[in-house]
Parts: sequence; C-alpha cells; structure tokens
Amino acid sequence: MSQPPGCPACWPEADVRWLVADTQRRIVSATAELWPQFRVDVGPLFTAGTTFASRVQVGGSVVCAAVRPGGALSRVVRGDHGDLAAVRADDRGCADQAQAQAEQLTALAAHSGLRVAAPTALAGGVLFTPWVGGPSLAARVQAQPAMLTELLATLMDDLSELHRDPARQLRQAAAPAQARGLPRMVTAALEHTTDHFHADRAPAGEVGELRALAGSLSMRLGRLAAQWDPAAYPSAGLAFGNLSPGHVLYPDGSPAPMLIAPSLGPEGEPADTGTLLGHLHLLAVGAAPHIRADLVEGLEAWLSGRLAACRDQWRGWLSAVLTVWAATVFDTAVTALTLPAALPFAPVAAALRTDPLPALAALDVLTRELRRRGTDAALNATLSALAGAAGTAADGADLTATATPR
Repeated sequence: MSQPPGCPACWPEADVRWLVADTQRRIVSATAELWPQFRVDVGPLFTAGTTFASRVQVGGSVVCAAVRPGGALSRVVRGDHGDLAAVRADDRGCADQAQAQAEQLTALAAHSGLRVAAPTALAGGVLFTPWVGGPSLAARVQAQPAMLTELLATLMDDLSELHRDPARQLRQAAAPAQARGLPRMVTAALEHTTDHFHADRAPAGEVGELRALAGSLSMRLGRLAAQWDPAAYPSAGLAFGNLSPGHVLYPDGSPAPMLIAPSLGPEGEPADTGTLLGHLHLLAVGAAPHIRADLVEGLEAWLSGRLAACRDQWRGWLSAVLTVWAATVFDTAVTALTLPAALPFAPVAAALRTDPLPALAALDVLTRELRRRGTDAALNATLSALAGAAGTAADGADLTATATPR
C-alpha cells in the first residue's frame, strides 16, 4: 500500500498496522520473559499521548505496559524517524525511551512528594508500572465541573516543590533545555506542517478549510515563539511534562492525585500550567453547554488567584502560559487529524478527528488576540470563546476585572 496522496513521508496504513501488531507482540514477549510462571492476559492496545499502552493481567495483579517505538508515536508514523524498515532496525531507540521514562518515575518516587506509578519492571523496550484505577481529572471535572478550581489548586500545590526547588536527582533525570529556552510543547507544535492533512483523515469537505486555518495558526505560533523571553518569568524548577487531565488520576477515591507518564524538563511551572490549560480547552469545547459554562467559570476563578499571586510578574507569567496553552491545543488537534486510522485512538483524539473546528476556532481567538492586543485581552477573549460567546473584546470585558490583576 502506498503513502497518502501528495505526502511521501507519512507511513502507509499497512505499515502502521504492522507497528501496532508488533507492539502487541513485544508486550506479550516481555510479559512471558518476566513472569513465565503466571497466566498473562494482555488487553487491547490504546494510545496514551506519544505512547502505546495496554492493561495486562499478571496472575492476581494488574499492570500497565507502555511502549514508545523509538520516538513520539505521531512523529514515527509521520515518517520523521524514517520508514518502517528504519524504525525496525533501531531497536535500541525503543529500549532507550523506556529506560528514560523508568528513570524519571523512579527519581520522582524517591525524591519528590508526588504520588507516581513507579516502575515495577522493564524488559524488551516495555515499561511496566502498576495499573492505576479510579477516575482521571478529566472524568472528575466532567462529572462535577464546579470542582475544577479546587482540583487545580490541589494539583498545582502538589507540584509546587518540583516547580520551585526540585532535588538534584530530578534535574539529572530531566530532558535538556531546548534552543532559545523554548518549551518542548512549543517546539513540537512548530514542527507540524499542513502537508500531513489528508482528505481521508479529516471530516468530509473540511480538509481545505483545516489546512488554511492550521497554516494561519502555525504562522502566529511561530511569531509568538520568536517573542519568547525566558527572562520575563524565570523559573528555577522543572516541569512535570505531559500534564494532561488524563494523566492525573484519583485511585481508591483519594483526594490526592497520582500522576503518570512524566516528561521532566527545565521549562518549569508555566509550561505545566499552559499544557494543562490547553488540554482543558479541548475538554471544554467538547462538553455540553452547562458543563462548559462551569468549566470556564472554574478556569477563570483559578486563573484570577494565580495571577494575583504573581504580583508584578503577572504579565510575563501569563504570556508564557498562553503561548504554551496555544501550542498544546494546536499540537494535540493537528496530531489527531494527521494520525492514520489504523491507530487505536484515545477519546480526545477521536473527538477531534470528528469535529476539530470548534477547538481550532477558539485557538484562533487566543492567538489572534495575543498577537494583536496582548495577554489580558487574549485571556478574556479566549474564555468568552470557550464559554460559547462571540469572543470579542467587548464580550470579554467583564472578565478582565477578575481574570487579570490591576
């Protein structure tokens, strides 16, 4: 089977299906090597951000098996790491990715106050951690959207040590700084091209509109990245990375969250905040109107307190957060729209593939206002857009008093 028309880099569906099947075989082989004395039941494969994962029953225990095939999954199937033959030849890449993740989880478990799912085993490029049951942050705020402000406050308080004064071992396990100090999420967003928008992967009749909108958004993100100034809000700590509502879990009814799938990096708290808010942006646009209204109200209340705490540095903090927020929405949406149908999709990605324009329309408001009118106007307009208002400066004027300090 050939590549999608007009794109020589993207993997053909047959190669993607082979990768999925090979990952399942890899997990089965690793569990047989580690636990030959137990009956093993490997569940269906699903995508968890940049990784394949599966629920595995081993005797009386349940573990999560995670595989990252030599790099971020979306980049692999876009051909950024070569074709299938090249990826198959680089078996060390898969093992190195699993080892790096295991080292970060081990360091977090030993040298931070965070609750994390520490590794239980590592074999054949497969990382095994305890299976964490219970609702995610996404599930909790969809069921009780009025709880969002409290849940965000608790989560960010738990992360405060990592954000302000992480242990030396955590710094050693973290990824190195990017060029010009750009957060990794911004760099990832800028790497996307509209070449990977294919008619068979977009809603009927929308591929042209999506390409045009994505091109405009990418151009604005590039200009925002060019204005990035790490000194505007310096951060002494680390970012947890990959901080999405699906990676924050509440096992056994506990009020304390457990975090999974870290990607420690030097960007600090603004990167984690922007990433999380970007994912909540996607959650809000897909929610029922009454839930969306409560979610936006919760975001506004939490941001009001956080901006007040920044004192005279609030504008630099908000600029960094909004830039990462925009990059997160763009990266997540474009990734969902460019992944081949042969992959097992997470619910958020599946929803974006079905109806991406509402999320991108609100992102259009955010990036346009941030470029033209600055941080407070961008925040007010974006909250209005997420709530379902027209998203104009006049509509958002009543939010300014509570969302940005004076």
